[in-house]
Amino acid sequence: MTSLAILAVAARLFIRIKVLRNPGADDWLIATSMFFSISYSVVTTVDVVLGYGKHAVVIADRLELVLLVNYINFALGIISFALPKLAVAALLSRFLNPTTIQRAILGGLTGFVALVSCICILVLFTMCDPAKALWDTSLLSKGASCRSSWILVDYAIFTGAISAFTDLYLAIYPTVILLKLHMSLRKRLALCAALGLSAVACAMAIIKCMQLPGLADLSDTTYATADLVIWTSIESNVVILASCIPTLQPLLEIILGKRSLRSTGGYQYKESSTQLPESSKWSSKRSGHRKSKGNMMIADIGSQDSILQIGDDHEDESHYMGHIRRTDKITVVYESVTPQPGGADKTNDPVK
Repeated sequence: MTSLAILAVAARLFIRIKVLRNPGADDWLIATSMFFSISYSVVTTVDVVLGYGKHAVVIADRLELVLLVNYINFALGIISFALPKLAVAALLSRFLNPTTIQRAILGGLTGFVALVSCICILVLFTMCDPAKALWDTSLLSKGASCRSSWILVDYAIFTGAISAFTDLYLAIYPTVILLKLHMSLRKRLALCAALGLSAVACAMAIIKCMQLPGLADLSDTTYATADLVIWTSIESNVVILASCIPTLQPLLEIILGKRSLRSTGGYQYKESSTQLPESSKWSSKRSGHRKSKGNMMIADIGSQDSILQIGDDHEDESHYMGHIRRTDKITVVYESVTPQPGGADKTNDPVK
């Protein structure tokens, strides 16, 4: 799963940096998320080589090292599933142009997940005094004290529940908006499927919460928490994939020969082209206008099919790069007024 996420992120960054030359905050957030996900996988692999996943009695000679690496890995895992949600929220804000309230909900939910996740890390490393007693159990007989492990379990379940709810919202919100768009059903379903992968991450988060009681098994932590590590990795990578898939349409067009590597038009995220109207004001007849000083130019930007450019072939209307070109004929009617002596005005005939 991590390898698939790496490929998706690499393809996304290639498209946004090399092809479109228009990277945004969501791209850097997802790249950072991928860094933590890779770090989590690497440290997990190292821990498994050391003996993680086996019963504690089997690795008693190196148990302290395995536990130390494991707790460090827990911190990486918490960051790896919290950070991608911020990237998804940034992506949705860029694609769907939400209202101020909807933008606040997106930022509030994902920001809250990030906050409670950071607190979860603090709770983890303050369970014992000194913190070293977490992995060096011999300190318990030397005066170290630890709080009940169920404090960590309960807070971790709370964090997981908030994470699952946020994943579900990140799946439902774009689906509701996209189903209202004035585009073909096939396109809407494709977009909903791509942006709705967060629902899968929600399911993964629920399964992960079911594994959290293993944290309370202090006598055999290395074995009891093995499934928790696996599901944490799956959840983080699914969210990363959910954030990347909607951005890969230009790559598909390049593969199919419908787009050249040097083309930069049609996908750039500008308010006048790919951003949608505010989602509370959907209408099938919305259009935008743009004026220039030197001459009059009217450009139709209301096509809701242009979000990801997933569309049917337009034989006569589309450019070879997939751009839709529209020409409007405009008749300007004006009157010239010539001042006359005595204050009287003489109006010429209208000129067309």
